[in-house]
Amino acid sequence: MAVAKKVRPSFAVSIVSNNPKPPFKGCTVNGSLQTFVTFPSKGAKSTIADESGKIMSDDPSKPSEPLHNLPYPQLDQFEVPLSFAATTKYHGVYETTRFVLRLSPINHEYLEKFEANAFDDGPVPWEAIKAYSTYLHETMHWWQHVGSTSGLLLSLSYFSQCHSAMGELRECLEKFGPIKPLKRWSDQILQEEGWDAQEKLAPANFAVNNALDVFYYKSYAFRPREAIKWMIEQNHFEDIGYTYSIVYGMLIGLISDAIDPDFEFLQSIEQLGDETLRLYDEGFEGFKKGSNIHLPYVGLQAIYEGQAHFIQLDFLSRSRTEPMTCEEARTEGYLSGIYVEAFESFLKLTDTCWPSSLSDPIVSLFLLVCDLAINPTRGIPFKVGPFENLIGQVDVGIRFAEFCFAIKTAPHLKAAIKDLSLEEYVEVSEELCLAKGYDHPMAALEEVVRWIEDYPSVQKLMEEHRTFEFEPTNLTIRVFLSHYISMCADKYENPHFFCWPGAYMAGHPSVADVEEIWLRHLSLFSDGKDKDGVYPRKWPNRSDKAVKQTFERFYGSMAVYELTEQWILRDGSFKLDFSWMSDNYDQEVFGGWANDSFKKVFGVNLSDFTIVKAKK
Repeated sequence: MAVAKKVRPSFAVSIVSNNPKPPFKGCTVNGSLQTFVTFPSKGAKSTIADESGKIMSDDPSKPSEPLHNLPYPQLDQFEVPLSFAATTKYHGVYETTRFVLRLSPINHEYLEKFEANAFDDGPVPWEAIKAYSTYLHETMHWWQHVGSTSGLLLSLSYFSQCHSAMGELRECLEKFGPIKPLKRWSDQILQEEGWDAQEKLAPANFAVNNALDVFYYKSYAFRPREAIKWMIEQNHFEDIGYTYSIVYGMLIGLISDAIDPDFEFLQSIEQLGDETLRLYDEGFEGFKKGSNIHLPYVGLQAIYEGQAHFIQLDFLSRSRTEPMTCEEARTEGYLSGIYVEAFESFLKLTDTCWPSSLSDPIVSLFLLVCDLAINPTRGIPFKVGPFENLIGQVDVGIRFAEFCFAIKTAPHLKAAIKDLSLEEYVEVSEELCLAKGYDHPMAALEEVVRWIEDYPSVQKLMEEHRTFEFEPTNLTIRVFLSHYISMCADKYENPHFFCWPGAYMAGHPSVADVEEIWLRHLSLFSDGKDKDGVYPRKWPNRSDKAVKQTFERFYGSMAVYELTEQWILRDGSFKLDFSWMSDNYDQEVFGGWANDSFKKVFGVNLSDFTIVKAKK
């Protein structure tokens, strides 16, 4: 049975990050993973040619295929992404809802050698360069999640499920008592009592619908063609445009609470809600259940992986004496599966044959298209308009396809990027964006820079970012938002570096201080060598005390976010597995910490909840 929806999220309640800190034992600021290496200066090119001249695996009998992971929400019903406790199975991984960059022990070992300058000015082993390329790949995932507008939406949507419905969740506790999961319980009440129960269930419906819209958004954005098959059968799912409007409303609400409570420069949530309801009432395509859905060819997961993978391959290719051929990379297992899905779609949509070499300008153009696609400009930082075009403005897969179509009608662009310069970035972006009616990426970056220049609230946030001494209220939001703004500011000055970092990390000539930019935007949290817990990164010009305090406050909120999602959506008792956080994990201790954190926010113990089961 469908349920009534409210469009405007509520952001009346914040989370103050003074929850009990996670019971980490012996956790220190991690000084590792601070490396910056340009391999040509280390003599790597001649060494690679002498050793192999091609990509080699740890096991010579098997092709080397990089293993990475972006969580796929459709695989586990309402579950958070998998926790990879044994990273020996993976070369590297970035965990979307845990915000951790993990590397395998062997890759940690090689990076430690770089940090210790173990290779000095001598040749760098090919396996070490491969390890660094994996680190580059996973850092690209961090950049995608914190430095792009699509990534900011993806990352903060996990927090918004809790923030947007905090008042309604507390109202549910007052009216109905502690009941889990709210979705199954409210569905059963509607089935038993009919539509007349809607008013009574309003706070529960609000929380459930917001959480489900986040889940539907992630599922569709990641892999639209697979997700839509089951989404259209869900009673709670309205349509794609409606879902995007809801999640953007939640994102804007979080950001406005941090830096623009009066909506001086952000999209008005009230206007967003009014326009969404208008389109819903009019039955406009994409905003009303049952309307036509125009599916993109690939989604966010394929584009994120394709971008990170080809940046990694660009780095590897340029670190050799001779560029890597595509046939060579394919033979060694580097051109298959999710890692080439977006590139193959790009070639098909632009009517282009596979290049013979990874140094072909078409690869650089593909990376530019990825950069443009994952950075929608409407909703954040510009206002949506016209609202009828919302889906095309913000959907990463549709943007990707539109830019490909523009290239097909302007084939001269296929050879336009040769120098990887600022001028090429600006000029090719302008031609593509003009062809499809999108904002130029530099205009959006300039707008974010204007926030820093014009608004004291943003200046205060960026001072917190500089010192790492963040205001405790909604600290997780402030940490992510400040890093997004910081990356936008640097990207405004050097967009070509952020578009083609593999080339610049391999020694491509640059006027900018590439090392300084790279070190400024490393991931905040990582694992350690032979350690699967989470550690804060050591930063120059930031005190270890401030870094550790922010780390503890950031992860001190994780239990509340995860348990709130479980409360709303997931069947069964609460799952209190936080083993991914600590090497010295004690289930009883961490379970007690999680309960205390939840109780501090909602006033009830987890053991107080009545668990609703499916009716036979």
